[in-house]
Amino acid sequence: MKKFLITLSLILIFNFGYSQSFYSNLKATGLTCAMCSYSTQKSLEKLDFIESITPDLEATSFKLEFKEDKFIDFDLIQEKVEDAGFFIGSIDIIFYDNLIAENDKHSVIDNNLFHIFSEGELETNVFTLVDKNFIRKNDYEIISKKTNHSCYETGIHTDTCCSKHDNLKSNKVFHIKTTL
Repeated sequence: MKKFLITLSLILIFNFGYSQSFYSNLKATGLTCAMCSYSTQKSLEKLDFIESITPDLEATSFKLEFKEDKFIDFDLIQEKVEDAGFFIGSIDIIFYDNLIAENDKHSVIDNNLFHIFSEGELETNVFTLVDKNFIRKNDYEIISKKTNHSCYETGIHTDTCCSKHDNLKSNKVFHIKTTL
């Protein structure tokens, strides 16, 4: 029994110790069959920052888990989905722990910079990516009126936009909105 518990502990440490503190659920549009899903998955597997992909054929979605020390480039994810001949409907980012979402605030999580939009102060772990290329133009214009931070327009962190953040994996800012 002791040997079993040690083995189980090592497996859990190995599986949880080497990933980001969040994963994504990518909803694709245009998928009509298993081969569509398969070609999209094969295209996404070429990205070196993806640890694993779990397709859901009925929901035409993919659960994407990421490698710990890699920068996650959602623009490349979009490119790979489009290379397979399909489009991104939405990308949800699901954190393993709840966050306090304060509107128009920046948070550093796993050395990634997130700019959070929320209707009030909420505690949640599910957010939707609302970067310029991932939502409809009308939705982007509505959200852009709710911030004075230039990073929402450029997608890039600068010292003039928001406070200085050290040890970031990239100068890219992820813009996310609570889904509640």
